[in-house]
Amino acid sequence: MKKRQLKIKSFVNNLENYNHWYVISIVFDTPVFFKRLNNINDFYKRLSNSKSSLTGHPSNRLWWKRIVPSGIYEPLLTDENLILNFIMTTNSKLNELELKCRAKKICPYSSIKISYQGKEELNNLSSSTYFSYRQNIQLFGDIKRLDSAK
Repeated sequence: MKKRQLKIKSFVNNLENYNHWYVISIVFDTPVFFKRLNNINDFYKRLSNSKSSLTGHPSNRLWWKRIVPSGIYEPLLTDENLILNFIMTTNSKLNELELKCRAKKICPYSSIKISYQGKEELNNLSSSTYFSYRQNIQLFGDIKRLDSAK
């Protein structure tokens, strides 16, 4: 577990070395979310690997392959809200409206905040002790492949 925490910290600490990185926070109404999806990870799976698409755009799977995201996400669950916080890099700048539409098609959200290279948002999510106590952080993209290779 210690290696995983170091990998996450290293990823976050080196974000500024990437051309494109985002801090994304999506808030869902908990009962609405679980009426639409079986579990929290289903949202990520549908966003990254489903054949669903927006009219005139490629499927989520092809879109995800095109932007080549890598990073982490963490769900925070209460009775009222499910908050999914993503910290991720991409190979090109995201079309934020497209991301919002793809997310909303999977499950209507209460709010979404997308920060492009938002240092303040990153600082709020990644205090020095933040990653030491979190067990539910999920890795994806290159960071996950590197994690499973060891």
